[in-house]
Amino acid sequence: MKKAIAIILVILLLGAAVGGFFIYRHASSTIGKSAATEIALKDAGLERNQVYDLDVEYEDGLYEVEFESAKGEFSYRIDARTGAIVTGGIDR
Repeated sequence: MKKAIAIILVILLLGAAVGGFFIYRHASSTIGKSAATEIALKDAGLERNQVYDLDVEYEDGLYEVEFESAKGEFSYRIDARTGAIVTGGIDR
C-alpha cells in the first residue's frame, strides 16, 4: 500500500513539473493577452475606456481580440509571438 501511494505521488509530482514547464514556456514565448489587447486598441485608434464587450482568447498561436465601441465592432487576430496583426479592423 505504501509503495502504491509513493508511486502515485511521484507520478503527480512529475505531472505537475511537466505541466509547470509548459505553462512557463507558453507564458515566456508569447506577448500576453494584455499586449495583444493594446495592439488591437492602438490599431483601432481607441483607448480601453472607449470599448466594451472586450474578449481576448488564445488559440493556435494567435490571440483573437474582439470588442465594440461607438465606432462599431472590431475583430483582430494577432500573432502571439511577434505581436503582428494577422487580420483585423472594424467588422462591416
